[in-house]
Amino acid sequence: MNFKFKFDFVFENNFLKINKTLKKVMEYGMDVITYYNGLEAPLDVLDEHINTLNEDRIVSEKIINDPNRTVQEKRIANYAIIGMTSSASNDIYEEQLSKIFGITNIETKHGWDGYDGNINEPYEYKPTKTNTKNPMGANVNINDESENKINNISPHKIGYNNYEANLVISPINKDTSEFICIYKFKEHILHRSRMDKLPDYTSRKVYGTNIRKCIDLSKKYNVKYYKWHNPKFF
Repeated sequence: MNFKFKFDFVFENNFLKINKTLKKVMEYGMDVITYYNGLEAPLDVLDEHINTLNEDRIVSEKIINDPNRTVQEKRIANYAIIGMTSSASNDIYEEQLSKIFGITNIETKHGWDGYDGNINEPYEYKPTKTNTKNPMGANVNINDESENKINNISPHKIGYNNYEANLVISPINKDTSEFICIYKFKEHILHRSRMDKLPDYTSRKVYGTNIRKCIDLSKKYNVKYYKWHNPKFF
């Protein structure tokens, strides 16, 4: 193989790979996000807890559709489905995230959602049910914004290392209850943006963000963040 032919072959082969990747991105509406600044790191998760809710949903749906199951069995299975699909609550996913991280789940309504006692870091969970087309842009809300809330001034947050609080955003496949991806950011990257928005609210104060915006803020403030991707969707 002469040099020119070899060069043309390698160039064409790499071009086809790039073109194939871009085609997949266009098909699924996902961003290709690659950073070389060392801020992005793999997120440690306990694999045995990643697929639990998806598996439970499959079992529950089989029970509901099985004519040989009792009314009570079907009713209990339906309760499980309601918990996984509710638009008003993500409690079941928040509890599962604590299991995935291997940390303490906090079940009180106010305050933090999880706590790593080994390093004194609290967690705020933002799972969001969505489709698989644009998980990086799936919106999550922080409700009832105020200066006290932004600065973590609350009787429910006393005793925690609030500056090291983590914000976890996790899009969930709404049709299967699968974790599409999980991102962990430092909550303080949002501080300035949240404070700047306070004067603009005219009704209920709801701050919206997503994974893509939090990545940009992490880059802006040079703060490390962590990610886990479900290979089924990426």
